[in-house]
Amino acid sequence: MKILSVGWFDRESNTSLHRHKALVKNFKTVDKVDCATKLTFYYRIANKLFGYGFPISLPDFSNANEKVIRLLRENDYDFVWIDKGITINRSTLEYIKIKNERTKIIGFSPDNMVLRHNQSQNYLESFDLYDAHITTKSYIINDLIKLGAKRVIFTNQTFQEDFHIPQVLSEKEKAQFAAQIGFVGVWEKERCDSILFLVDNGMEVTVYGDGRWNEYKHYSPLLKIKPGVFSSDYPKVLNALKISLCFLRKINFDQHTSRSIEIPACGGFMLAERTDEHLSLFQEGDEAEYFSSNEELLEKCRYYLKNENERIKIVEKGIHRCKISGYSNSETIKRLVYEIIDKGKN
Repeated sequence: MKILSVGWFDRESNTSLHRHKALVKNFKTVDKVDCATKLTFYYRIANKLFGYGFPISLPDFSNANEKVIRLLRENDYDFVWIDKGITINRSTLEYIKIKNERTKIIGFSPDNMVLRHNQSQNYLESFDLYDAHITTKSYIINDLIKLGAKRVIFTNQTFQEDFHIPQVLSEKEKAQFAAQIGFVGVWEKERCDSILFLVDNGMEVTVYGDGRWNEYKHYSPLLKIKPGVFSSDYPKVLNALKISLCFLRKINFDQHTSRSIEIPACGGFMLAERTDEHLSLFQEGDEAEYFSSNEELLEKCRYYLKNENERIKIVEKGIHRCKISGYSNSETIKRLVYEIIDKGKN
């Protein structure tokens, strides 16, 4: 099987790169095209105008479309795997089908792609040419079909088995990253309110994030705001925190998120918002913990900071669940590709 992998490969912590690695691990021949580029002023303006409703396409400063077509002229692919193809043009996908109508075009995105802030004009114009759209958002399947999707496949979020792993931290790293309660991620009002509630009730919280989080640097001595973490520091932080908070992005209506898998896989203790999807992924009180209100969040933080043995048991069982349930990229991507192949035979 020969696959062309198109995605965003600019950072070690980028999940698009992790999915590409899973393709390489599972299949003999995988070529790649990197869509990553600097977000120039023109790119930001185009994205902003599209968000306001103007039919303006995003510029492809990485020349990904040209690179895809060049590779297609030289190769026949069974699959073209496109990871969040917001800069991939319709003409590129049309060329794929002209070159070989049997080539499957697969679109994957971990984001809610029915919301405009995640879309692009390029993406919307090309939507119907994908043979399948893979989503981690179970609640948007019907909406994707209404947009014109031929087929929609739901899958859980995943972890990268050579990146999201329990860490052996040096004394220096422990001093740098260790904290009682921590959160890694962007600012949103609801999660900020929850963190401030903990701080106002005497809990020490460390936030790794930029942007609006910086406005809270002097809120309280109990609240520490540190720069966002990427690359190899990311799993180290998740491992070093005694309690890792897992909030869901309200702007995306998430029911679980990438950190829902990454925190347990890294050997972190996950305290997440309670949803049906979270409960199906990790057993409450055994493999992870959950909350439905700020009061319950505070109560569980206090409890597990006092009960270290119980906390450690949950961490160990969370790691085990990630392994036995096939939550890794390698197992998930392999399953998805063969599911598409088997469906095509019927």
